[in-house]
Amino acid sequence: MPSECLKRLIQDLANNLENSVSAPIVADSQSDLRLMFVPHNDLIIACVAASSADIGTVFTFLHRLVGIFCAYFESFMEESVRDNFVIIYELLDEVVDNGYPQLTEPAVLGEFIKIRAHRLEAPSLPSAATNTISWRKNGIFYKKNEVFLDVIERCSLLVDGNGKETHSQLTGTLTVRSQLSGLPVCQLSLNERATRKAFDSSPSGHGFLEDMTFHPCVDLATFRMKHLLCFTPPDGKFDLMTYRTLHPAKPLININATMSSTNSSRIEYAVSLSTLFKEQNIASNIQVEIPVSPDTTSPEIQCSCGTVVYDPEKDALLWTLRNIKGKREFKLQAKLCVPSTGIVTHSPGMTPVRVTFEIPYNTASGLQVKYLKVVEKDGYSALPWVRYITRSNGYEFRFRK
Repeated sequence: MPSECLKRLIQDLANNLENSVSAPIVADSQSDLRLMFVPHNDLIIACVAASSADIGTVFTFLHRLVGIFCAYFESFMEESVRDNFVIIYELLDEVVDNGYPQLTEPAVLGEFIKIRAHRLEAPSLPSAATNTISWRKNGIFYKKNEVFLDVIERCSLLVDGNGKETHSQLTGTLTVRSQLSGLPVCQLSLNERATRKAFDSSPSGHGFLEDMTFHPCVDLATFRMKHLLCFTPPDGKFDLMTYRTLHPAKPLININATMSSTNSSRIEYAVSLSTLFKEQNIASNIQVEIPVSPDTTSPEIQCSCGTVVYDPEKDALLWTLRNIKGKREFKLQAKLCVPSTGIVTHSPGMTPVRVTFEIPYNTASGLQVKYLKVVEKDGYSALPWVRYITRSNGYEFRFRK
């Protein structure tokens, strides 16, 4: 059969399908050939025959061919063709010979073609998809039942060269890691400061949490009425609640940094660090990144606590302090030599001093967990664990003017 004729028939079939013409026979105006097809799922099974061929026989053969493929692949669709094209070629070689139908019984063909077909497995609908609690499957079991709650807050702060705060924000996340059997109900009570403005449309005041969002497992009606977070947790780790506030109580760490030039090739830095959080709290790791002029040489550094190293790749002094209590003040002084042609004078628009820190057992917003209970119909005892962490998320201080 000429390829031009086949192209015309296929193009006519495509045009008919686009125009919603469902005639199962497409005739070629320039020859005595016709294309006949049957649809099945997302496929079209077609063959080309002369106009003198018995149309009933052709369509019977096409339907028998679909039945053979369904018997071999259980579900006959596009993916079946992609996965089993080798077997399809072998089947076609047996069912038709020189244009005449031959064997069309699947049981008989199975005696000739022994290749194992790739069968599509229809995905079964998870039971959780039909439950009212779609985020948790049935039959979860743990030998030791525990639930871990992390209250993680991230603070950002920007202080200009006059010592004025130009940006201050705090974001928080209540992260739960559940290792509980069955279908437990957890009850989480927060302090009044965290909940009293949760559903109040009036402007928030100092320190109030804003933009509180909850995981779908939280019963919002109970939270509105009783200010109590009731939820059946998903298995594993998930974010129970997120929030933010534009009004932190006060900065946790303050930096006062100045720079002066004694001559054309010498620059002096003076940096003081104050920890403003509660005295009983301890910052496990504080690192201060102090930008310096490029090509700095011969640094002379003195600090009252911690260690200082010069990082030429970052063009900065890295001041590290570990296990520092609140209500403390520390000082650093540095004298650096620079080439006389490469002196850079810091201005308010240049790189600020950056501080990173982590303070465990502390929340800058004042959010506290009053209690966390686990109720389960089987009556097992669960161990709840609560941890607080406050971290920096962009603490920057401009050099003082």
